[in-house]
Amino acid sequence: MNKELYEKIINMCINHGCDFAEVYYEKGRRTKYTVLDKKLDDMNYGQTEGVGIRVSSNSNIYYISTNTLTEENILKITKIMLDSIKKEKPKLKMVKLGKMEEKKAPIKIKHNDFPAEKKRKILKTIDKSVRKFSNLISQVTVFFIEEYKEYEIANSKRKFIKSDEIQTRLFCLVNAQKDEKKGNSYKSIGASKGYEFLEGVDIENFGIDAAKEAIKKLDSVPFKGGEMPVILGNGFAAVIFHEACGHALEATTVSDGVSIFSNCLNQKIASDKVTLIDDGTIPGEWGSTIIDSEGNKTQKNILIENGVLKKYLIDDLNAIKMNLPATGSGRRESYEFPPTSRMNNTYLAAGTDKFEDMIKSIDYGLYCKKMEGGSVYPQTGEFNFTVGEAYIIEKGQLKDVVSGITLIGKGQDILKEVEMVSDDLYLEPGYCISASGGVPVTVGEPTIKVSKILVGGTDK
Repeated sequence: MNKELYEKIINMCINHGCDFAEVYYEKGRRTKYTVLDKKLDDMNYGQTEGVGIRVSSNSNIYYISTNTLTEENILKITKIMLDSIKKEKPKLKMVKLGKMEEKKAPIKIKHNDFPAEKKRKILKTIDKSVRKFSNLISQVTVFFIEEYKEYEIANSKRKFIKSDEIQTRLFCLVNAQKDEKKGNSYKSIGASKGYEFLEGVDIENFGIDAAKEAIKKLDSVPFKGGEMPVILGNGFAAVIFHEACGHALEATTVSDGVSIFSNCLNQKIASDKVTLIDDGTIPGEWGSTIIDSEGNKTQKNILIENGVLKKYLIDDLNAIKMNLPATGSGRRESYEFPPTSRMNNTYLAAGTDKFEDMIKSIDYGLYCKKMEGGSVYPQTGEFNFTVGEAYIIEKGQLKDVVSGITLIGKGQDILKEVEMVSDDLYLEPGYCISASGGVPVTVGEPTIKVSKILVGGTDK
């Protein structure tokens, strides 16, 4: 894509009377190396390249994309989109773009500069050490994921910018079996870095904690469930707040008034213990970016402070609709999706309470050390999450490991029930799938005590 073509597309849209026009070009690649039980099981490589055109007209948003990148085809699909929009008198002047601004990610060891043989050796080392740990280990899967893309953004506000994103991840999935009983767990690290993300990582013992957790589950006992105090472990347990609260603070739902937190700015919506932050500027963190997918500088956004709702996550076009400033939160998976408001690295701020005091404070309850997936409805805040590793708490002491646990409730309720927050904040990588596709995100929290959550069990 050259500057002249960007200008031609934008001015076509302006001449049609559009309020805003944007062109997004992207070229990316994704590679996955997998070792499954000693052998290099798979190596997947994929490339993407394409362009997306987005316009706004009378508060309506239109989008079209293509991976056929001839000028003729790009102008053709632009005309097809514009033909579906009522033509208006031009509201904007003709756009002349200036010099392209470049904002590149700092990368010490690029994916292609780290030898494939070295990647395989690391994966096989992890596989071997985990299988050697116990004869109860039935299967081990270890993989690297590499993602890199360059993109350019040009729009009718005369923004003309080029940037890139890089993510590298190491993942170990462990399965254990004893007679008919099965257990599994995982260990994962990831960063918006090249292979320098492995600095300081103990490769030999990387998957051992996952092996221990998988084996513990072989001795799990049924659990009746009910409403009770629950301790949520640090790290990925914050997926509850990401799903049940974070999505409800994105302009995607807030601007239409369908979020449970619409029209709640500066209101008390959580306990004093809750400060929820979304920060895309943390150097090297999995969900960090230099700019968002609209070309705006990524920000640190304090969403909830000491229980008070302070800010929403807002993209450019919803900023106009809501009459609030954009927060650098416009994100998309690829050129196939228009950007919208999304999270980056979302976490609960650390407190001063201690884990030991949380346990001692509970006569009967549950310690959910590790969470898995779940579902949530942002319009109501209702959630249902599966617990990966959990323990009974009885008379202030940890007891049996339990299985088949789910947590059920509403995001707005759990925010108010946060009673204790420890100082052991931990962040973990993941992916979030929403209106603009799947994007890398980080979730995190310190260990917290929630005074009551409805727990679903297996023992009736």
